[in-house]
Amino acid sequence: MSTTQAAPGGDAVGRLPVPRPPGVLRRFGLAHPRLVDWLLAVAAQLPIVAIGTVIASVEASMQTSGLWMVAVAIAAGAALLWRRRRPLVVTVVCALLLAIPAEASAGAFLAIYVALYSLGAYARATLAWVGLAVAAVCSALATIILPALAPGMVGPVLTVNLLAISSYVVAVLLGISARARRSYVDQLIARASDLERDRDQQARLAVAAERARIAREMHDVVSHGLTVMVTLAEGSAAQAERDPARASGTMRGVAETGRASLAEMRRLLGVLREPGDGAELAPQPSSGDLQALVASFREAGMPVRLTTSGSAIDDQPLALTVHRILQEALTNVLRHASDANRVEVMVQHERGAAVRLEVTDDGSGAPAATAGSGRGIVGIRERAAMFGGAVEAGPRATKGWRVVVELEEAGAA
Repeated sequence: MSTTQAAPGGDAVGRLPVPRPPGVLRRFGLAHPRLVDWLLAVAAQLPIVAIGTVIASVEASMQTSGLWMVAVAIAAGAALLWRRRRPLVVTVVCALLLAIPAEASAGAFLAIYVALYSLGAYARATLAWVGLAVAAVCSALATIILPALAPGMVGPVLTVNLLAISSYVVAVLLGISARARRSYVDQLIARASDLERDRDQQARLAVAAERARIAREMHDVVSHGLTVMVTLAEGSAAQAERDPARASGTMRGVAETGRASLAEMRRLLGVLREPGDGAELAPQPSSGDLQALVASFREAGMPVRLTTSGSAIDDQPLALTVHRILQEALTNVLRHASDANRVEVMVQHERGAAVRLEVTDDGSGAPAATAGSGRGIVGIRERAAMFGGAVEAGPRATKGWRVVVELEEAGAA
């Protein structure tokens, strides 16, 4: 069983651990491919160089053959250094050296097997079989030429070369098998990398979606609370000299609105605490809190009236969405139609059917002192999209503004 090692900083950046190649020699070969080529060339040709040197030194009659054997062995070994980059060329060179009709051809005896294996491992299958055919032809040529020089060796040489050609096929097949295994491993690693990137992308999308949700909640809480507080404060300032008692009551309303907004913000920020912090989370607003919401706007001086029909909304996420949409719509009226004399809110819901929310006003578009962020209608559309809803917002035919939202009860994402 292979061990695994994490990439540097794997736990810190969330990268997947990559399996280590099995075996010390395999890991060494992957880390030092060029050094492996040198070692292989030397290991394959050193015995033949040693044999040729001994032959040239011991027998004077074989000195020339021995020296030629050493020269061919050195040439074949040098060719093996390019076995990864030019496997077909290396195979052809070794095959031609092997076809020399003399004892010198023994210098390429081991090199041809290394070349054929490399051809199968690092070249396309078509080139591998082409190289095998070249090696077989060169071997056959040697079989024809050598018996012509020594007729008594026809049978043995032919038998040996047929066996050699069969062994060439084995060397090529081993190389092809190694290439297929390497390609399979590379595909597995690439697939793991794709899955890792997909996991990271999904995590980033989830973070972005959560940030957007928190931004919507923060916008609704802060804009609603501050808009009401600013409106009440302005009213209190206008009444301070004429009716101090009423102005004092209005300021108490400002304080109550501020405390309520702070409590709601603490509840919202509670989801960002670390586990175990013991944050006390109050219940989220629901459809039953719409009367209290409308009353808070009425206290700020908005002439708003709420009309509901049908059954209560049991789905808590849907009820919260209705509450937030109405809060944002009324905040927009308070901010952008401060001269409205009449604001109508209608909420319709039949069990199992869509929820319809309509907010209309007769204001002329006179802005309040507070400036909006431009996210009001955008936030309403985003919340409605979570329930497969549709939003219509625009000026009325006569005067004022109209917002209509329809939400599917069973469409929560």
